[in-house]
Amino acid sequence: MHGDHDASPDASPRAHSMISGTKPDWRAGLAAVPAGGIAVFHQATGPLAARRVTRALLDEAATQGGGQVFTFPQADLLLGATAGAGQRAAQAMERLTGVAPESFPLPEGRADITARCETADRSPRAPAWSLAALQAHCAAWPLREAARLTILHTGETGAPAAQRLGPAPVCPDDPELEGMAREILCRRLLAALTNPAERGELPALRPGLRLILDVPHAGPQISGVRAGTANGPIALLPLTVLGDQAAFARMDQGLRAGGWAVGLLAGHAAALEWLAVPDVTWAVPATPAPPPVRPPNLIVLGHPAPAWCQAPGILHEAMA
Repeated sequence: MHGDHDASPDASPRAHSMISGTKPDWRAGLAAVPAGGIAVFHQATGPLAARRVTRALLDEAATQGGGQVFTFPQADLLLGATAGAGQRAAQAMERLTGVAPESFPLPEGRADITARCETADRSPRAPAWSLAALQAHCAAWPLREAARLTILHTGETGAPAAQRLGPAPVCPDDPELEGMAREILCRRLLAALTNPAERGELPALRPGLRLILDVPHAGPQISGVRAGTANGPIALLPLTVLGDQAAFARMDQGLRAGGWAVGLLAGHAAALEWLAVPDVTWAVPATPAPPPVRPPNLIVLGHPAPAWCQAPGILHEAMA
């Protein structure tokens, strides 16, 4: 990775909370930040799409620098173990939105950030899923509705070249709950792919197209899944797997030994500038201009895809 290299499994509790289903406590997170860390507080105003982008930048800063992101009804908070990644995220957010988030060095800014969070906690909350309701919904949701199959085209010719099988969105307005839903649904999709009794409930895969399969953070068990194409299938992992480098290395090795390529799903193209992970396929949302750093293998998500996607090594959902 570029920049800060001291992220550790214990420095990224948000990833574990997404799997276990617990709601992180910002007070405990603040108390755990070591001296020299940073708090970045973003008051979320304006369109929902803009909040998704800024939240993605904070998530990626937490992954890179070791930290945790907390969501309030009308704000987001990054508590980072190292300041560099948080500062870069704050600068990127200012460039994108025109408004700089508040940044506080820790522990010096502890009282200020506590006051901000206490105020944010009192903000009115929009109706949302409870954790129990979300888990029950994802477990009972018919697979024919819970799964999404997207056809991806080559940048050079525009011909169909790959197919992505992944979970349908459940609560995109709440990134943490959406992450939990993704974990549950990805496990269900994997189980269905290897179970003849359930596979018929999934969208029919197209013969000859490369398979891109969304897999869970907790470690995919996909040895029984085969795509049957000349190009090996791609296991698309959430970016949170980079919070534990040793676990990611083991997962990467196991996937490649089974004939899979490895992909990383990022919430924003800014991750391409911050994170250097060799020999992976990146999947990022479309941006109007090409990202400054472009990996050899790139999947651009969103419809329509911008014109710069007509280039070798890029898969996209569809052109304008």
